Amino acid sequence: MTIYDVSLFFYNLALLPVVFFSILFFVLTLINLLIDRKDTTPQKPLKKLPFVTVHVPTFNDPIGARCVRHCMKFDYPKDKYEIIIVDDSTNTKTQSILKKFADENPGFIKYIHRDNRVGYKPGALQNAMKITKGEIIVVFDADWMPKKPFLKKIVQPFSDPNVAIVQTRQGFYNSDTNLITRFASYLLLIYHTIVLPINNKINCVFFCGTAGALRRSAFDKVGGWNIHSITEDSELSVKLLIAGYKTVYVDYETPSEVPDTFESFIKQQMRWCYGNARVFFDNWKKIMFTKCLTFKQKFVIGFITLSNFSTIVVVLMTLFGFGGWFLGELRLFTLGDLTQFWIRMVLTAGFLFMGLVALIKRNKLNEFKYLILSMFTMGLVIAVSSSVAFTKAMFNSKLNWYCTPKIGNEEIIKNG
Repeated sequence: MTIYDVSLFFYNLALLPVVFFSILFFVLTLINLLIDRKDTTPQKPLKKLPFVTVHVPTFNDPIGARCVRHCMKFDYPKDKYEIIIVDDSTNTKTQSILKKFADENPGFIKYIHRDNRVGYKPGALQNAMKITKGEIIVVFDADWMPKKPFLKKIVQPFSDPNVAIVQTRQGFYNSDTNLITRFASYLLLIYHTIVLPINNKINCVFFCGTAGALRRSAFDKVGGWNIHSITEDSELSVKLLIAGYKTVYVDYETPSEVPDTFESFIKQQMRWCYGNARVFFDNWKKIMFTKCLTFKQKFVIGFITLSNFSTIVVVLMTLFGFGGWFLGELRLFTLGDLTQFWIRMVLTAGFLFMGLVALIKRNKLNEFKYLILSMFTMGLVIAVSSSVAFTKAMFNSKLNWYCTPKIGNEEIIKNG
């Protein structure tokens, strides 16, 4: 057996799971097309508006001031909600900018600061629970700009006492900055447009860590934030689903940003990949053997937490594929070669099809060319970095926490 034969064997071996995931993407997209994206189930009217606590976690993010100003403008009774700035900043000017809101709005806005970063974001949020009064907890990362109706829309599903999570859709105000922001926004757009509506139908919506709401009593029952997790939102979602609670997706968009630098995007994706995989590995017995979850819920949890395994086989398929090109004998392409090439392209185009449908649903078909370009450039880079993160997760090798830098922080500091 020659080196070329070995390379071809492993290429075909890696191709099989790639085709499997591609077909899965095709199936999920077709399911999405068959269901109504908006939930038509009538909701019971709220007997009274619940008291809501809005958490805005920050770490050297003066841009959080913009988020707080948006939260102050909610068309929700001012005596029915509070804002807590959950600040871990080490920059004193950032601390001063954020603390000023509490000084000028006593009672309505609270400022809490830690001298350590134990547990990072989940640690800070857990620490804020000691001064949190709300029946419902809403979380916004510092770069988000919620609209006035947000609170009224997100509390409505809590009229069902079994609902523990309500998640809304992410928008992007910087998606066309460069190819990095385009690809980052496409990944999230696909998840929110194709995957979450399906999850909503089977009661398996994951809290995304921001622009979502949690029922305080359910949150406390399952132990709150896990300060040792780097995807605390996914872990909390799984615990609430195992406990038998309902989860809801509301197709209401809130503008936010995506990473605009190569480093921040790579590190963000690695953190999400590693953290989600660890959620499954740390809870697999409960996920697989609990009677509280249906087969569909178990499948979706597995898909969300373990789908980045596909990046490993994509990398292997690419390496052995290129190896075959360089190691094989030089010859002209035949009609059979071209036919086989296009068959494989179609069989492995599931994610591209999913992206196409998502863009059509969001009236962004003109960006399909950028999706193709970013997939075959940034997509390959992400596949490599995510495969490293997933491998680390499999062997429980530590991956450091990374806080994604926010655009506009320097300008806020400059203007005070």
